[in-house]
Amino acid sequence: MLQYSGIMLNKLIRRAHFFPILFAAILLPAAVVFAQNNDVYPIYQIESGDFLSLVAIRFGTTVQEIIDINNIANADTISIGDQIKIPSLKGLSGKLVTDAVQIGDTLSSVAIRSGMSAEDILRINHVASRSEFYIGKTIILVESEEASPYAPASSFAEGETLIEKAVQQNVNPAELKKINQLAGNWDRTDRQLVFVRSAEGSDATAQSITPLFTRLELRSLPLVQGETYVLEIDQAKNLDLSGSLAGAALRFFNDPETPDRKIAMIGIKADQTTGLSDISLRAVAEDGETFTLDQKILIEPGLFTYEVVSGVDAATLEDHSNDIDRQALEGVTETSPIRQWGTRMSYPVDEPYIASGFGNRRTYNNTDYKNYHTGLDFGVWTANNINIYAAADGKVLFCSELPIHGLHTIIDHGWGVYSTYSHQSQAVVTVGQEVKRGEVIGLIGNSGRSAGPHLHWEIRVNGIYVDPNTWLKTDFP
Repeated sequence: MLQYSGIMLNKLIRRAHFFPILFAAILLPAAVVFAQNNDVYPIYQIESGDFLSLVAIRFGTTVQEIIDINNIANADTISIGDQIKIPSLKGLSGKLVTDAVQIGDTLSSVAIRSGMSAEDILRINHVASRSEFYIGKTIILVESEEASPYAPASSFAEGETLIEKAVQQNVNPAELKKINQLAGNWDRTDRQLVFVRSAEGSDATAQSITPLFTRLELRSLPLVQGETYVLEIDQAKNLDLSGSLAGAALRFFNDPETPDRKIAMIGIKADQTTGLSDISLRAVAEDGETFTLDQKILIEPGLFTYEVVSGVDAATLEDHSNDIDRQALEGVTETSPIRQWGTRMSYPVDEPYIASGFGNRRTYNNTDYKNYHTGLDFGVWTANNINIYAAADGKVLFCSELPIHGLHTIIDHGWGVYSTYSHQSQAVVTVGQEVKRGEVIGLIGNSGRSAGPHLHWEIRVNGIYVDPNTWLKTDFP
């Protein structure tokens, strides 16, 4: 019997198939090219500060793979606004967009709303565990023009089946199962939100995590040290609301412009520990129905500097002086349920020359950097520039001498928001007095812990000092 070595046999096979393969290649080139062009990849739009190397790292690919799949002749010609395919995400169709995880979001709810699978979201964002899905985290999603927007319609009642919920929502059970990414009738929990296809013209982006709320929003994520934030809840029924963020209690007030809306003003300490913190929320309806939320939330560092303050009275640096100030100020907690600041604060002086910014880490008389500046310092340009004005309408809650703040005035503007005025030489208001924006309340001085005439102006949100600059430039709520 004739025998061939493995090498010779392979040569014979290649020769035997050469002409058929060549013939097929001649007849079917279009089919091969068509198959290659049918490969689906998501599109990423180049943004300011992007380099192909950074894009490659972000999406777990290489620069060369990006160049090859996009037929880029010269990588140096890539510019802002150019759209490129991402080879590592083959099979996903749409535009890559960035978003922040919102309060109440879960991996499942984001997956349903975006029309993506939870696995794809984890893969794109290099997230190994669902525990890494926290409020304020920047995530990448694939936005498809073909995907239908989904919105929460209700939740599963105790013992309610998928079929019963489908009948209630007038939806095919199979479609409801697919939309909510359920494995079967058993794959649900009591009070789990049920998403349906949004009606045309409806707001599919509205945040809702319980039938007790029609909307839940925490503005301007992620949180940053020293800044002010607004938590808004639109109620489906009258609720008793409570909660906390980073250990500070949340205080909710009624919005007179929207009767069903409750708002909590939130301050983040300038020396708040950065990284992940806790937020909790509890809602109790009059009929006893309750809802609780506990999530992790990201707090990022603020941009502060260091400064040396010399020449202050050494007595004001003693612990006893600090204790007197702290005890006096902690006792001021009254606030009006009516918002009186309009939308923002006004400058409290005629010629706003800022001598020292908020949050600066300070040393007094060359002591340790264990203090931070809790407000803005306005210097004095001329002898005529010494009037102090109320930054907004409000009620005087405190007006007295303190070791550190000197002659100190506190005005309540409602909803837990105070403006305070320190180191005055003279105060012309009294406790309980109602004042108007722009009304003279005192004169700039050098009392308390001070190295020269100036106004130390603070904004406190529910007892927490926040950056007054933000309140001069931003509308709240």
